[in-house]
Amino acid sequence: MRKEKNFKVTLTTLEPFRIGGKQDPLTGAENPVVTIGGRVAIPGPSLKGAYRNALERYFQEKYWDEKSGWGKDNLECQPCVPGTTLSADEETLVEKGLYSGPSCHYPCDLTHGRHTGKCGEMPHSICPVCYMLGAQGLVGFVRVPFLFADISSDELYSARIDRATGVVAKGTNRPYQIVPDNTNFEGVLSVILKDEFLGWELGKPRPLTDQTKGDAWLQRETEWTAESILNELIVNLIKSINILGGYKSKGCGKVEIDIKEI
Repeated sequence: MRKEKNFKVTLTTLEPFRIGGKQDPLTGAENPVVTIGGRVAIPGPSLKGAYRNALERYFQEKYWDEKSGWGKDNLECQPCVPGTTLSADEETLVEKGLYSGPSCHYPCDLTHGRHTGKCGEMPHSICPVCYMLGAQGLVGFVRVPFLFADISSDELYSARIDRATGVVAKGTNRPYQIVPDNTNFEGVLSVILKDEFLGWELGKPRPLTDQTKGDAWLQRETEWTAESILNELIVNLIKSINILGGYKSKGCGKVEIDIKEI
């Protein structure tokens, strides 16, 4: 038996808004917004990325400081970088201690394979962010939805000014689509509360039997319960997302999110 809790997510644009799609050969739009089945959409991966960033910042601000780092009691709360290859700047953040390294995965590979560098000779734990949203080889407890709005988009133009003449540079006047402010996007977010078949329960370490330290952040003395995770790590953090999408430097992207249990 699987028990879930569902939440209605409503995102309201406070400024013109844009998450872009591929060029549309039918309309000729060079920089269209994302549409699915004729409806303008905010893709689940875009919302998930913003939520993941909010989770990472939450644990860093709550448990890490520049002088003492994570300390011996909070190291398992250190988030990973969601990728197998890190940029030079991401490597710097890992060296500084803000992140544990490349993405969490299950099971650990202590002998060979692409994850050997993170596992080393000891299994690693699943960070709290990947507990919520899933690691490589292991799903999480939260399913982030696509959000849809039943509206049409507007078309605007952008251009580059020629620095010598002060007029629009030749060939740079390009159309792009945009969603107006005060547009509502809606979707349903799902959270696993309990899966009796797998023996999973929100707020408790999962019974993972292969090589891993598992959900070690929940194996210590902790304030985390199913209720506090739902309220603090899901509802409050999703509400805290206040900017999303592209063209932020052009005055786009501010949003307000409301989330209510269904």
